[in-house]
Amino acid sequence: MKRILLLLAATVLIGAPITTFADTFTFAAPPTAPNLGAGGPNQFDLDHHSAYTWRIDNVNLTGKTITGATLTFKNISNWDTNPNMLFVHLLDSAKNAGISSFIDASGSPVPSAQIADNFAGSLYSSNPLVNAGTASVLLASKSFTTVATTFTITFTASQLQALNSYFQNGNDVAFGIDPDCHFWNNGIMFQFNTEPSSVPEPMTLTLLGTGIAGLYLKRRRRKAVTQTQA
Repeated sequence: MKRILLLLAATVLIGAPITTFADTFTFAAPPTAPNLGAGGPNQFDLDHHSAYTWRIDNVNLTGKTITGATLTFKNISNWDTNPNMLFVHLLDSAKNAGISSFIDASGSPVPSAQIADNFAGSLYSSNPLVNAGTASVLLASKSFTTVATTFTITFTASQLQALNSYFQNGNDVAFGIDPDCHFWNNGIMFQFNTEPSSVPEPMTLTLLGTGIAGLYLKRRRRKAVTQTQA
């Protein structure tokens, strides 16, 4: 009976599906402005006069791999009907923790024709929010109407690869955000999912189950031989 039970247990082990333990990490950017215009209570002030970095620190992903990620701008809209563009970059890091910004445009209002990405090209090399040589990946460049919409950036395979690499490089990552017009919103949220970097392969489980069953049968045979000799 014991042998039958053990063989059944081994069979269950061999046939059991591989179980991975996934985790979800969520980060909300702190509000940087009061509820102005059509902005919500969690508004991250995306002003045409400025460019921003949002650095996220102390994320230890040892033994884990990021399998999916999104960056969501909730209820975002342009404050008028002029041409506009929001540039969003993933950065290896940023000079300052949390939220930082610098004035990148002048005029009141800023001329609508002044649309330029401060996290790309020659402007990036002089950007005071990042150190020279900081890696950058463009996540999105998008314009908006005056009608609020929730805009979600879903990371592509190559962007996920960069995200994994950036976190491994120092347990931090940053976003570079350059709004070229003024965008009302109700907050920014970054979320990603992880799974263990490696899991037992089916062959490993098979060998484990077979080995346990073999050891038990070998023990039973020895016991039988001993009893016969006695």
